[in-house]
Amino acid sequence: MNLSRIIRALSGIPAIICLWPSIAGAGAWPQPVGHLQLIVPFSVTRASETYDAHGKAVRRNAYRKNELTPYFEYGLFKDLTLLGQLSFVHERTSWLGSTISDRGLSDIQLGARYALGTWQDTSISLQPSLIWHGAMNQSDPSASQRGDVDGEFAVTLGRHFKWLGFDGFSDNLIGIRVKPGNRPSEFRANLTIGVNFNARTMLLLKSESTSTFSKGSGASANQSQSNKLGLSLIRRLDKTVSLEVGAAASLSGRNTIKERSLRAALWYDF
Repeated sequence: MNLSRIIRALSGIPAIICLWPSIAGAGAWPQPVGHLQLIVPFSVTRASETYDAHGKAVRRNAYRKNELTPYFEYGLFKDLTLLGQLSFVHERTSWLGSTISDRGLSDIQLGARYALGTWQDTSISLQPSLIWHGAMNQSDPSASQRGDVDGEFAVTLGRHFKWLGFDGFSDNLIGIRVKPGNRPSEFRANLTIGVNFNARTMLLLKSESTSTFSKGSGASANQSQSNKLGLSLIRRLDKTVSLEVGAAASLSGRNTIKERSLRAALWYDF
């Protein structure tokens, strides 16, 4: 893993944050006690190119993925929020008239967010989680197999402020996912910036970066990197229901697909 590159990338985050407003209710903050937030997104992903080991985009098999990923947050105590997610996936790869298809429960994630407190107007939380994989028909020995369990430990940072009269938030997640067996572990750095235009409309800018790392000589040739950027618009329909529509695309990568996706989600607050 190229730590210097990661540090340089993360160093730009504070500068970006200072240019955008923020609102409450993002992932870096705990949910109120007894409050349940349920998000049900459906996404469609397509790819016809892949990034090689040098980061160059090259032609590949046609790849399609449809994914339903219901996600919940529940405020158990004042500083403790329970988290969970199910991923149902239908993947298809087509090449020269042949199609390889797989569908089913991809993974189950369970975790919690514990709020440590606030430092210099920034809310800090710890977010450990476990991920069970239900993948099928995987021939890649480094890919997740059915029954594999990963562990992830993350830190979230949240900040509120105003810009040009708008309220908004910045929500940063930095974490490491440890994968047992021969699978490389993964570093994650996600940034979400939200702009609240009025009481019912919010714009989200989402950046997702991942980089795998493993030990041993020659391991770097099989390591992967992925950098994606997404934009979503959320519109509150009534007191408990909101609608999200958005899109995302790969900006760069290494040993991973160059993807583009569309997303629609319903947000429920109980």
